[in-house]
Amino acid sequence: MGTIKKPNPVKFFIAVLFENISVLERIIPQLEKEFGLIQWKSPIIDFTHTNYYQEIGEKLKRIFLVFQELFDPEDLANRKILTNQLESQTGDTQITRRINLDPGYFDGGKIVLATTKNFSHRVYIGKGIYAEATIRWEKGDFRPFEYTYPDYASKEYRPSLIQIRSLYREDLSRAQTNEVV
Repeated sequence: MGTIKKPNPVKFFIAVLFENISVLERIIPQLEKEFGLIQWKSPIIDFTHTNYYQEIGEKLKRIFLVFQELFDPEDLANRKILTNQLESQTGDTQITRRINLDPGYFDGGKIVLATTKNFSHRVYIGKGIYAEATIRWEKGDFRPFEYTYPDYASKEYRPSLIQIRSLYREDLSRAQTNEVV
């Protein structure tokens, strides 16, 4: 029988889809108010992998916002609920929303995303929210699962995912050193 123990804290990020940079700029202060300072912003990447987000716009962009503080993965459902509320505030009478906020984390071995949609490979984590191990770190690189979203599996995202991993390793090492002192 294994010993029950608390997991290491994880590196929180939000993968943002948007068309209009001003919408992104307006929501960043709200995100920092809720989740703390942003430690790193990825380069902006063109998003051409699906038409699912057409309501947001036609020429979509993706950016990863990585937050400074490590957090307890138990809080992922609450963070997804908050990001959904923030998303809905960006809409108007013509458009449901102008931005998509996908919260997730890196825990050393995988990127986990939160979603409201159930599917065979997703696990219910409470409050109407599911979690998905989206892509894994294995043999020195990120490797997709058969169900990994095409954008996360693409080479375009690899530098950003590797940077998230690097920040996590540095921050976890620093946190563990501070615990010992």
